[in-house]
Amino acid sequence: MYQYTNHSRFNSVMRSNRYRPILVIVGIIIVAFLMLKLVGVGGMSETNFESQRNAKLRSEVQHAVSQTNTLSRLGATTTSNVLGKIRQYVHGIEVINDLNVSMFGEVGRLYPQSVLDNIFNIIDEYDAKLSSGQKVGETLTTLSQAIEALNNQTVTLTGVGEN
Repeated sequence: MYQYTNHSRFNSVMRSNRYRPILVIVGIIIVAFLMLKLVGVGGMSETNFESQRNAKLRSEVQHAVSQTNTLSRLGATTTSNVLGKIRQYVHGIEVINDLNVSMFGEVGRLYPQSVLDNIFNIIDEYDAKLSSGQKVGETLTTLSQAIEALNNQTVTLTGVGEN
């Protein structure tokens, strides 16, 4: 009888071709990834980051200034809502400041934490006086001065004057 001897040769050919499609797919993925990285997709340059950061800082500060200017010395019914918005914008600045410190270390700190903490304390004092029915005129002046100082510091930091 005839015995088939090429059986072992067939198995070795099939084993060597088994990984070829996997290697081709992995190769295509690597090439696509490298092309996207070269084009700049998925990455952000330091210059782009700084311009985006500065735009967001200016926006947050301008909103805080705008909201502070709408506060009334008489303690209108919407004052607590406006104070919450000011707190929100100052918190946004604090988050950007913390992000910058996380990326660049302590040299990347844009604002001293004491400046932001001072504004939060003034807002708390204003809100406490408002809810207890005390006069808020002096606290409003202090808050306006602190927000304006933050605005001036942001203008100096970003190099763009938006007063």
